[in-house]
Amino acid sequence: RRDLDEQMLELRSLRGKNASVIDAMRTRIELEQQEFDASAAKIQAVRVVHLKMLRELFQRLGPRGLRVQLAGLGEALQPFGVKLGVRKVYGETFDRVRAAMEAAQASGGEIQAMLGGTFRQLNTEFGFSLQVPPAPPLGAYVQEITAIEQRHLQYVGVANTLRLAQKEHAQRLLHALGLRLRTVFEAAANELELWSKTATAQLDAQLRERKRSFARRMEAVNRIQQAASGLVERIAEIEEAERNLTELEQRLAELTAELVQQPAAN
Repeated sequence: RRDLDEQMLELRSLRGKNASVIDAMRTRIELEQQEFDASAAKIQAVRVVHLKMLRELFQRLGPRGLRVQLAGLGEALQPFGVKLGVRKVYGETFDRVRAAMEAAQASGGEIQAMLGGTFRQLNTEFGFSLQVPPAPPLGAYVQEITAIEQRHLQYVGVANTLRLAQKEHAQRLLHALGLRLRTVFEAAANELELWSKTATAQLDAQLRERKRSFARRMEAVNRIQQAASGLVERIAEIEEAERNLTELEQRLAELTAELVQQPAAN
């Protein structure tokens, strides 16, 4: 009886402590997860803004954007016969093309600033380690555009006035310029896209890891709770043993009483 009482006292003290600790752990994890889930709307809003900025950037560097930049030159080369003022239009066209590439560089900087501010906030609130790499410089592509302009400048000079008067020659010139500039634009767009994916991939990776962390912590609490339920089962076993012991004591008392009464009767 003394041994059972000591075990019961010890196990019941542990049961109370385990229950309070488990409840506190579960509550803390649930609160952290609720705060983390609440940030999903903020992260989604950032993604929407990011995709919008990228879409505008890629439109500027895409085939349609390039056609807009070359539209003025195409109109100047379209008429049949001697084309006056083509060289001026040619220079203005390349100025617009360079401006489009420089605008893409500025857009990359804006995206970097936007992601940087968001990442710093997430790092502070949730202990992430997000860092935005610098936006790729596009100066080399601007220089390549200038090199293309210089290489084809001779075709719009006075020496080629008669050739430019031929509609087919003018169309070939515009087509060649379009192909070379499109290559430059696509290379710049690919570099920006790779940079953007690199910047956001770490966010996706750390979000997944944080979700797995919450799941692992909750599984650990569940395992502790299962161990606590085993403690409850052990207490129930001791209580059952105490009941059996009480029944034995009662039976022993009855048998003892009978033995005591037998000599008295004799």
